[in-house]
Amino acid sequence: MAEKDQQVYPMPQAKHDEEAAVEQSKELRRKKRMKCLAYVVAFAVFQTGIILLFALTVMKIRTPKFRVRSATFETFDVVTTPTSFNIKMNAELGVKNTNFGHYKFDNSTITFFYKGTPVGSTVVSKARARARSTKKFNIVVDLISTNLPNTSDLENDINSGFLPLTSESTLQGKVELFKVYPMPQANGPAKHDEEAATMQSEELRRKKRMKYLAYGVAFAVFQTGIILIFALTVMKIKTPKFRVRSATLETFDIVTATPSFNIRMNAEVGVKNTNFGHYKFNNSTITFFYKGTPIGSAIVPKARARAQSTKKLNIVVDLISTSLPSTSELGNDISSGLLLLSSQSTLQGKVELFKVMKKKKSTQMDCTMTINLGDRTIQNLKCK
Repeated sequence: MAEKDQQVYPMPQAKHDEEAAVEQSKELRRKKRMKCLAYVVAFAVFQTGIILLFALTVMKIRTPKFRVRSATFETFDVVTTPTSFNIKMNAELGVKNTNFGHYKFDNSTITFFYKGTPVGSTVVSKARARARSTKKFNIVVDLISTNLPNTSDLENDINSGFLPLTSESTLQGKVELFKVYPMPQANGPAKHDEEAATMQSEELRRKKRMKYLAYGVAFAVFQTGIILIFALTVMKIKTPKFRVRSATLETFDIVTATPSFNIRMNAEVGVKNTNFGHYKFNNSTITFFYKGTPIGSAIVPKARARAQSTKKLNIVVDLISTSLPSTSELGNDISSGLLLLSSQSTLQGKVELFKVMKKKKSTQMDCTMTINLGDRTIQNLKCK
């Protein structure tokens, strides 16, 4: 009899390649959604902060300051017997407006007092103090003692050479943010009072709508400017700088007859990160050269440079001349007392913003230095 065909059963597998690809695709989509959500949340928080900043700075109305800045005397007539005075004073006044909009004020009166009794006053004309500036203007006032009661205080003050005066005034006005120009009014008289009141009400509502529209446009422009500044500063990823900061020599063995050298150098390297996010970099190797030939190398361990800071690391490297070709240049340099070295390295890493956005960035080291064999120091350390 022919042998019965034997059925071959495939070995069970936990996941085949197609299922693994589907799962990997789902995981990638989930991570992408989480990243987009994080961007939206970060932008919402940023927008909220900008709105609060806008409300607490630009939109906050502060009371202007009204002050006498300085004063001089044009005429000066003081009589001791009987005690009296008649003085013409030129004063400079100032209205300091710290708001982000103009301050328009009406006519006002400033009054000067001697111990509570008015001795002179003058008119302050209406004007406008521009945003974030001080409006200066001059006044002239006659100070006369005819209204003072008969007391010995004035005589004593005149004899002492000092007259204490005070000034008081109230300035009424309005601070105008994001000026809205009024719409032109219709020509011709109204038919009766009811129609006039209706037109006035419509005009007021139109002005109010225009004012809200101006606020919206101004805020949109402000937001656009802030977003541009944010994009060009905080969100701009810059390449970190990788440099040799300083170096000292631990052991120093120079042979002039051979010629050769064996030097152990302690170097401090720095990774300067000017970004607003951390820079995480991997292990790297720094190689030191003498006229293009490697003479030593050292490992730079992986680490993290914080935002807007410099990560400093110390390395130890043995500089040995055994791999150099037999030429007379090394002997000449040793005789001159100066060894010109260079160092090169590439650092690979990622800049991480807000724990969400990551961008790969690599930075190059290209430094030169001179070893002074006489005083055993590093000189002319320069990095590109």
